[in-house]
Amino acid sequence: MFAVDATIPQVSAMPEFIVERAVVEAARAARLRRAAVMLRGQAGTLKYHPATGQKPRAGAELTAALDTMAQVLNDLQRGAAQRADDEAAIAARSEAAVRPVRQAHMDVDQGAQLSAAAIAVLRDVLADTDGATIDAPYGRGAPRRQHPGALCTIVAERAETLARALESLAIISANLTA
Repeated sequence: MFAVDATIPQVSAMPEFIVERAVVEAARAARLRRAAVMLRGQAGTLKYHPATGQKPRAGAELTAALDTMAQVLNDLQRGAAQRADDEAAIAARSEAAVRPVRQAHMDVDQGAQLSAAAIAVLRDVLADTDGATIDAPYGRGAPRRQHPGALCTIVAERAETLARALESLAIISANLTA
């Protein structure tokens, strides 16, 4: 009837909790994507003009988006032990199947670290009230600070990258049980 492809690892009876965690990871990715859309929308509304003293004001939507991202990142950090348990459960059944899962976990961890760093920088810039300026590229060199709107797009891009990593992890984990 159908030939079994020898390159696809055959995994027997994966635990149900792996599929449940895959659903949770997909939901986290969706939350990150919604927050990223909100950040991109808010990026254009931030005004920052050091010469006139105009500074960015973080609105409720921007703050809510950053808080959502921070909550997802906290959930991911707390889930590190669960990811290790997932890898152990998969490795017990198939060593070949654990490689893509391990790589997906590393991608999620790296994306979470990059996103957390970008969020911290954006929050610092929005909280800065001492009147720090943006240097002109032709002044004393490269700008010391990014425009807050540009930082919003950087945070949104990192959140979308993390969302892709979470979606990949969810797909890989769900396919192991198929």
